Amino acid sequence: MARVVVTGVGVVTGAVTGGRERVRAFLASSGGPALSVPGSALQGLVDETETRRLSRVCQLSVAAARIALADAGLGPGAGLGLVLGAEFGDVRSTREFVDGYLGRGPAGLSPLLFPNTVMNTMAAATAIAVTARELSLTLNAPTVAGELAIARAAAAVRSGRVAAVLAGGVDEIDPFLAEILAEAGAVRETRGEGAGFVVLESRDGAEARGARVFGEIAGAAWRALRARPYGVGHGAGSRALAAALHEAGVAPNDLGRVWISASGDGPRDRWEQAILEKALQPARPQQTALVPRVGRHSGLGALAVAAAALDDSARPALVHAIARGGTHVALVVRGQGEPGSQRVSGHPQ
Repeated sequence: MARVVVTGVGVVTGAVTGGRERVRAFLASSGGPALSVPGSALQGLVDETETRRLSRVCQLSVAAARIALADAGLGPGAGLGLVLGAEFGDVRSTREFVDGYLGRGPAGLSPLLFPNTVMNTMAAATAIAVTARELSLTLNAPTVAGELAIARAAAAVRSGRVAAVLAGGVDEIDPFLAEILAEAGAVRETRGEGAGFVVLESRDGAEARGARVFGEIAGAAWRALRARPYGVGHGAGSRALAAALHEAGVAPNDLGRVWISASGDGPRDRWEQAILEKALQPARPQQTALVPRVGRHSGLGALAVAAAALDDSARPALVHAIARGGTHVALVVRGQGEPGSQRVSGHPQ
């Protein structure tokens, strides 16, 4: 089985846009939350034709993918796959498409908007933009979509199914969606928007092309914990954590830090703490949450993995995410100790 390494990262968020050096600087800094992506963040990353043709959420995905490939020193072409996670898809285009029908009947249906109503539209647009011709997979899940995409992509590289994969996620803030969620009684949490990808490759392939490896996915697992749909479960036994630690050959006491998925949803956040306490006891590694700085969105998985890889600690880190309904992801990440790395700072829990 191949060892899976991280050779690039690209993020487009309200707080940081760029590759590993921009992410490193962001992690070493402090600041208040920045939840919305400014229009200026996409300048130079999508051209005028793409701006007219692609919806905004697709533009976010394309921009982050291009940054990640440039950061990895990997050009577009054969051998590249794509695994993308999203919680809501292209809500804005879907709403405009439906409004056209409600306002004008069949004559109001837009053939240009229709493709964007499909959940995999962001993956399709991104795959075309970066010429990713291998496997393409879209994952739709609350809270954990980005982390789940990276875990699935790591498994594909480890098995030899694909040589290199762009893995991550994207979500967009939409005021209409926020209203609907509030009316439906959805929990309040810190939501943001953005896109994030990491480039995963086999270690042999990365070394053969002279890539700058800055991390390794040493263990990855996803499982389901018992819970009602969109509910919080009572059990704290974690097969995902046990499997990821076992694959990595890591004991709880070996971990230096846990990047958690705390988002301001009190019951879910307490459930995550119970899971971690039971799985890692008696160890108590430092916990850090990124949501308070960039908001919850599916691009956050890539940012957390990059943060774990860029930490200058010699100890492995855990990226952990749990969703209402029970979808559970654990990633053990080893940093490669690049020269000049700085100790990260986030939002300690």
